[in-house]
Amino acid sequence: MNSAARVRIGILYAILACAGWGFAFVGPLILSDWPGLAVAAGRYMAYGLGSIVTLWLLHRRGRVNLRDAALWREAAVLTLFGNLLYYALLSVSVQKAGYVMPTLIIGLLPVTVSLAARIRDRQPLTARYLWALLLILGGLWLAQAPTAAKGSTAFVDGPTRDELIGWACATGSLLLWTVYGVMNAERLKLAVARPGGMTGLQWTSLQGAAALPFSLLLFAATQPATIPVAQGWWLFGGISLFLGLVTSWAANTLWNMSSHSLPSSLLGQMIVFETIAGIAYGAVWSGAAPPLTVLIGTAILIAGVIVAVSERSRAAAPQAA
Repeated sequence: MNSAARVRIGILYAILACAGWGFAFVGPLILSDWPGLAVAAGRYMAYGLGSIVTLWLLHRRGRVNLRDAALWREAAVLTLFGNLLYYALLSVSVQKAGYVMPTLIIGLLPVTVSLAARIRDRQPLTARYLWALLLILGGLWLAQAPTAAKGSTAFVDGPTRDELIGWACATGSLLLWTVYGVMNAERLKLAVARPGGMTGLQWTSLQGAAALPFSLLLFAATQPATIPVAQGWWLFGGISLFLGLVTSWAANTLWNMSSHSLPSSLLGQMIVFETIAGIAYGAVWSGAAPPLTVLIGTAILIAGVIVAVSERSRAAAPQAA
């Protein structure tokens, strides 16, 4: 497979992964009667159980070595900080400060991951690439501007203590996933290069299985004493399964597969499609069409990705020839 085809497949996998991740913003809305931390715990309990089943099947076929302690340590550290703690901090942030500012802060992920990867790889920031980043940042701001206008009061009295805590938690989750996005791609490439190799499915399942004990502890600490509706446990179980198996396991597998084909700097920019998916799912759940500014902002986001992809293709053209 030539390099251009690998990039196209990698972009497709990344978009599909983001389509799965976008549901993460809707799940807590559906489970509004449950604490945000319990929602995070339920997601990663389902993710962990599904991953254990996958690893057991792979192990029976001799496709994965479950006795490699180093791999388990790496998977545990990555999943603790880049999955469970990231989502837990984001849940607390939304509870403390509402969804407006946390969404704006997390929306900076395409920029922070891409910049972190380029700085780590010591790649220059070309003028074309800077324009792509500006487009992405402008699109994110414009897409969230109507939400910010509706969801927050004027900052006449300044931010409250809870708002400051929420913003700090959102910033912490942004930093966690920025580091995770870069380190996960690097560790996966090293794992693939080891004797016997490792696929994105195996790496995803290792992280999911490693998250299970942490999620069980979190759920035990946050489980509500009573659920106001009789169907509460059934709804919680169904949404947790979807979040764990589709939003985490399937989407993470696709993302790791994409990591094989795309450089980290370009991979980071693909995260804009998570924001697009979240806006679309939110519109469906609320039953209201997105405002015109959201549609324009989404178009600008896509334009930024196209500029970044074309910049990367131009840089790779001499090598392909």
